[in-house]
Amino acid sequence: MTSLIKTPRSYKQRSEFYHQLSMLQQAGVGVDDSLRQISPSNQREANEINITLSQLSSGETFSESISGRTHWLPQFDRMMIEAGETSGRLDETLSILSKHYEHRATLIQQVLIKLAYPLLLIHFIILMPAIIGFGKTLVAGSGITLFDAFAPSLGILAIGYGVVFTVVYLGQANRGYAVRSILEKIWHWIPGFGNALKEVKISRLAFSLHALLNAGVNIREAWQNAANASASPWLISLSKNFIRQIDIGLTPAEIISQETQFPKMFRDLYSTGEASGQLDDSLQRLAKYYQDEGLRHLITASTIATAIVYGIAAISVAFIVVSFWLNYYGSIMNLN
Repeated sequence: MTSLIKTPRSYKQRSEFYHQLSMLQQAGVGVDDSLRQISPSNQREANEINITLSQLSSGETFSESISGRTHWLPQFDRMMIEAGETSGRLDETLSILSKHYEHRATLIQQVLIKLAYPLLLIHFIILMPAIIGFGKTLVAGSGITLFDAFAPSLGILAIGYGVVFTVVYLGQANRGYAVRSILEKIWHWIPGFGNALKEVKISRLAFSLHALLNAGVNIREAWQNAANASASPWLISLSKNFIRQIDIGLTPAEIISQETQFPKMFRDLYSTGEASGQLDDSLQRLAKYYQDEGLRHLITASTIATAIVYGIAAISVAFIVVSFWLNYYGSIMNLN
């Protein structure tokens, strides 16, 4: 279930895997029988399940059978399962994991949908000179081929895709921390989009904290693993500072209230939730709030970006058309 680039589909498959296990556990079916009854999403997952079944039959617990198998399940999942198994709430933990990955799949899907139109416009702008240029050659009777007309634009697109793939590849959680940190800082500097991405990351952090604390993980490990699960160097750095202050005796609420890198809404609601014993509810509300706010700001930023791109496209078309007709009439006047 791991891949180079995580997609909504891969997260939904993982969500479905945990959902099936959770439902069977709630029905009183044992872990080994549950694993035999679920439907793997692919052959690799089926092989991993068979390995797990073999280890279970040799006397290992579920958490022991998946220990160290990072190529299948991340540390976040394995810690959740171990905590759920220890506390006797494995069915609830699996259900929370299912919701966790459904939440992440939905979030990524919504972000991609909001960015689709601006990206299509960018493609159109890059291809537009080739389209108009090829039309001009047809009118003028030139013998230029379709490939020759579109080669420069296709070259620009190829370079663009190469840059995007490189950035995505270097931004993966298993790449160098320093490189990911630099890339993240660049993203955060982009007006509109940077703030939206921060809010989306805070939403993921809040939901991960909710999941880990409900599984029985202590607050120190919950923060560490929730930040690692976000794959955000910014949040990982904040969590390290959080843990250092926990170790010297400060309460989580005291630390959060002093951390100005978190939004005021997050600091206030987290502190209030901890003081009132309703941190679980506060984290769920924070996850929902920052998901909605992040998407709202993303829509605003993408709308502005779309308007800018559309304006550039309109000006470019006008310039090319005017230049074409000026050259056309100029050539006629020269003939006369």
